[in-house]
Amino acid sequence: MDRSWYYRLLFYTLITVVAGVVLAPTVATWMGKEDALPGWMTKHLQKKILLGLDLQGGLHLVYSVEVDKAVSDKADRFASDLEDKLHKDKKIKDVRIEREGTSELVVRFTHPAELAKLDHALLKEFDGRLYEDSRDAQKGEARLKIDDVYIDTLKQNAIDQGVITINGRVNSLGVAEPNVSKKGVDIVVELPGLKPEDFERVKNQIGRTAQLEFKMGDDGSEYMKKLADIVSAKKAEFPGITISSDGWTEEESGAHHSDVFLRAKDRGEIERLLASLGPEEQVPSDRQIVLEEINGREEEDGVGTPKKGDMAWRTHYLHRRAELTGEYITDADVTHDQQTGQPQVSLSFDREGTDLFEKASGASIGRKMAIILDNQVKSAPVIKTRIGGGHAIITLGHSFADPGKVRQDALDLVAVLKSGALPAPLKKTFETQVGPTLGRDAVEKAKFSMEIGALAVILFMLIYYRWSGAIANVAMVCNILYQLAFMALLSATLTLPGIAGVVLTIGMAVDANIIIYERIREELRAGKSPRGAVEAGFNRAFTTVVDAHVTAGVAALVLYSYGSGPIKGFAVTLGIGVLANLFTSVWLSRVMFDFMVLRKPRTSLSI
Repeated sequence: MDRSWYYRLLFYTLITVVAGVVLAPTVATWMGKEDALPGWMTKHLQKKILLGLDLQGGLHLVYSVEVDKAVSDKADRFASDLEDKLHKDKKIKDVRIEREGTSELVVRFTHPAELAKLDHALLKEFDGRLYEDSRDAQKGEARLKIDDVYIDTLKQNAIDQGVITINGRVNSLGVAEPNVSKKGVDIVVELPGLKPEDFERVKNQIGRTAQLEFKMGDDGSEYMKKLADIVSAKKAEFPGITISSDGWTEEESGAHHSDVFLRAKDRGEIERLLASLGPEEQVPSDRQIVLEEINGREEEDGVGTPKKGDMAWRTHYLHRRAELTGEYITDADVTHDQQTGQPQVSLSFDREGTDLFEKASGASIGRKMAIILDNQVKSAPVIKTRIGGGHAIITLGHSFADPGKVRQDALDLVAVLKSGALPAPLKKTFETQVGPTLGRDAVEKAKFSMEIGALAVILFMLIYYRWSGAIANVAMVCNILYQLAFMALLSATLTLPGIAGVVLTIGMAVDANIIIYERIREELRAGKSPRGAVEAGFNRAFTTVVDAHVTAGVAALVLYSYGSGPIKGFAVTLGIGVLANLFTSVWLSRVMFDFMVLRKPRTSLSI
């Protein structure tokens, strides 16, 4: 007597028990009974089905990517590279390259005859991404543009990289199963299960541009002296702004440097001053003024002990073009200043970044190099010697600042820098906070719909197919069990559309059984024995059942590939349900029928 069905039944029973054990932590969490789980299960089975934003509440954000900034940054990089090539390859020293708009460069030669050296061979090194639009031989000027196709590529890459970067930042914060996706030029961020007290910190981390730049200072220029005269003339209008200076002497050459800068307790007052400047007073196009927060009690004769309200802001007059940016960073870590003990961020550059940093520092000995993060100067040390080795330090806070807060700021900055700087700034266009009450209501309604659907299917199968219907019902329950257990192993997120996929699976769970059962009925009417009818019914219906499941599986794959957010949640549960349904309807149901007809001979079958 064939007893293979016996071993198959044991095997499927084992699978069912394992699925139940895997799903136990999820069910315990949903019911609030986590303490009831045995210790070994809590220790070794930590994967669970996570609830989506619509079921447990959280934060929903939409950011618009300012893609034009990515294009203008690339134009600045092209300008720097072109200037280096003209200096190095063409031996031209007197040339100035400025960006106009977001994607145009104007090249101005002091000696117009040298314009001829800006030839096709030189521009060819930019691989067609930069081309000449026009030139004026008499003025010694040429206008260059970035290729439109390349601009579109830059914008699309900015959005794609933004999605990757935000994903990395959110994951570093420990948010479970975040959903970050793009929609046109927007990035949609869903953070389920986030506590209200964490909202602001997470939003700050996500939206932080983390654009790190190293720029040379020029506070000793004639323009800053001119700006100081303007401030003196407008003293009544801007009483909170003072004119300050600092100086230092080079150790090797003995040359003395003296810088002029503005200082105020209210940064807004400095910003209003800059906004009020007339056309002839504006900052030159190749320079910029960036602010730094400093100790407001600094005096010529020393530094007082500052308090929280003693902070002030000072200006830095800088070259607009960056010598180095954060794109060359390979690693970032939190270290401590040996003198003050305060946390700081140590940076390491890649090979190209190391060369650029060494070159910039070597050409700027005796000058200040400002380290700028998100358009705010963090520090501006004087370059005393060429700096090699590919390392730099960002100081955070001051010697009197709260070490705990400074350390948290340093850790957040390291997490941001490691995940990469955003290629373009983000602008938040939409925000909504989903409360847990809505999620509980949704879960209750979804449970009710599942219970009604399952009860209707169970009653129909029992009434119409009698004991064979009971087999289909057992297979349906196992189907749902396997489906949820598999989702738990994947730590998948269950959303309202995902529950809809599970409800749909309840109907699909018996669909294949009905096809098989009707085939078995035909075989019984043809005069076959119960054993022969079961064997023929399953064998002849197999192709039809597989075909139907392949069709549904392809639909789930397409939905997952081209959908986003809720559509993907539905596709995941549908795809897993299709696999579980195929297993239960073809193999699990078959072994239960074999148990009925092979355990002892039968002359009839309840179907």
